[in-house]
Order: sequence, then structure tokens, then C-alpha cells
Amino acid sequence: MTAVAKTKALLRLTVPVGQLMKNVDNPNKMTKRQFDLLCDNLDKTGLTDPILVREIDPEKPGPRYRIVGGHHRYDAAVYLGFDEVPITVVTDPGFDDEQEKFQLVRMNAIHGKLDPTAFYNLYSQLSSKYSEEILQDAFGFAEEAEFKKLIAQTAKMLPDKAQQDKFKEAAAEIKTIDGLSALLNKMFTQYGDTIPHGYMIIDYGGQQSMWLRVGKKTMDALGVVGLMCVDKHRTMDDIIGGLVRSIAKGELNDAVAALIDGAPEVKSPAGITVAPTKDNLETLAAMS
Repeated sequence: MTAVAKTKALLRLTVPVGQLMKNVDNPNKMTKRQFDLLCDNLDKTGLTDPILVREIDPEKPGPRYRIVGGHHRYDAAVYLGFDEVPITVVTDPGFDDEQEKFQLVRMNAIHGKLDPTAFYNLYSQLSSKYSEEILQDAFGFAEEAEFKKLIAQTAKMLPDKAQQDKFKEAAAEIKTIDGLSALLNKMFTQYGDTIPHGYMIIDYGGQQSMWLRVGKKTMDALGVVGLMCVDKHRTMDDIIGGLVRSIAKGELNDAVAALIDGAPEVKSPAGITVAPTKDNLETLAAMS
């Protein structure tokens, strides 16, 4: 399809906010100050730019559309009490799951700060299928100025100034996203004890997902469990899943009580309807 044909094929609708879901792979982050400014702008002008979405399988229960561009506009609209939001639905049959991932970087990272872990994960998912040249162009970093902006955004998201300086120095000669990915992998390995967290992503059919922050000690512990599974010819899936189900059934009350006593207390907003992960609580705090 030509650009004109693709534009004509776009479907423009107004739908309830409950029909939309965010893409957990979105690498674009926004500070509380940026979010406050966005909310203030929406309050003054309304939602002038529709949220770009892709339709999910309409036969499945739950939200009907997944956000491709406009995650923060969606958050701001929910915060401001919008019941409905304008959306633009991509109907091009060639816009598949992988094209959606490309657009998460191309459309979103330009407007916010790029989370280096999320970007690295997205790149890792796609690098086995596409050449460096294709990925460079698909992510929108073929031009030197765009790539330098990517480097600068990535550096800002590293946890401390020492790592940022080391990253910028090492990145000075990097010209490709493959080189950037390799550098990030080296940084995560070399400074694993000081990187604040990674993620354990639990996804069910693309409809339900949970991102749990995982520190170095937890990753080391998972490695020990993995060795146990190797020794006993079992899978991590069954053992970790069995532990979670046992906790839900109340079969490990003493152990869970000890974990709760030893965990730091958090402030959960009244009426919270999502699992209180650190990411969820930070998002809700930014919206309050």
C-alpha cells in the first residue's frame, strides 16, 4: 500500500478508555514534571491528537485495542477523567506484531526518555530476524543526528553519573544500534550490582501481564533454582508457578508472613485495582 492508501485506510473512532490497553514493551518514559505539563496542556486544549492503536483479536475478552503511540496521552486522559478518547486504528494488514515493535521506538522514543533496558529487550527480540541495516532504518535511526539523540537519551536513563559518563565515552565511536545493544549488554554485565533492577515479565496471551522488578540478589537466587531444576529434570515454569499457586492457596502462610514482615512497606492508593508492583505504584503516583 502507498502512503496515501494507508492514510485513507486509517479508521478514526471515539471509544471508551476501557477498550484500550498499553503495550508493556513501550520503551518511552516520562518524568512526573513532563506528565504534569501534559495533563495541564490537555486540560487547556483537550485531547487534540488521537491515540494510535492496533486492534487486538475482537473474539478475545478484555480491551479491544493496544496502544502503539500515545501511552502518556492515554494516562493523562484517564487521570483527567475522560470516559472516551479519540483513536486512530491502523488497518494496514502489513502492520504486524513486529512492525508494532518498530513503531514503539520510532514514534515514542523521540518524545520522551528511552529506557535502556526496555530498548535492549526490544532489540534482542528482533535482531535474530532482521539485519542491522533493516533494524537501523526501521527504528528510525538511520540519520546520524537521530542516532546521537538516541545515545543521549539512553545515557540519561542510566542510574548514576559515573555510568552515564562511561557510557557516553564508550558510545562516542558507535554508529549502529547493534553496537549500542552490545554496549548496553556490557554495561548491564559489568555494572550488574549497581544497575537498579531488571524485570521478570509474566504474560498471559497478550491480555494479562505483570512486570516484576528483579534485583541482582533475586537473579542470583533464580540461578540457584535453575540449577536445582537441571539436577531434578524439572522446569523453572512449573516450580516457580507452583510456588505462586501454593501462596495463593494459603499453603505457605508462615513463609509468606516472614517475607511480608521483612519487606518495606509501601503506600497503596485507596481503591487500587492493579497488583501493587513498584512500576504500577510509581505510575499511579505520577498520575496523582
